[in-house]
Amino acid sequence: MAMSGKGLRVKVATASNGPFNEVQDLNEASMSMEGDNQDITTFSSDFIKRLQGLKDVSYSLSGFYKPSDTNGQVAIKNAFLNDTALYVQFLPDGTTGFQQEVKVSSFEVSASADGVVEVSIEFEGSGAITSV
Repeated sequence: MAMSGKGLRVKVATASNGPFNEVQDLNEASMSMEGDNQDITTFSSDFIKRLQGLKDVSYSLSGFYKPSDTNGQVAIKNAFLNDTALYVQFLPDGTTGFQQEVKVSSFEVSASADGVVEVSIEFEGSGAITSV
């Protein structure tokens, strides 16, 4: 059964056991899991054989800039500026999903004269991802 995208929640914390707080005013979010597949084909093979090596996870968030979101957007910005620990919960149904320690790779605020002030945030996973 399909799920409505409006139920997705992204939460962050400065400790692995929380408390986790929802990042406010987001309107787009994605998580990408990738595996670094290694070619292990030998000379007599007719088809390529692969072995999965390292795995990687990245996150992309965007929405409206909200400097009053001290436990969400501001906590993310501070983790970037101070290179401190940050943990993310990516919850597609609003309750269950994934948790991982992350490093903030990008925190961008932008605006145009005929628009609103927007925020774009990129995380890179650091260590194993777990289910929550």
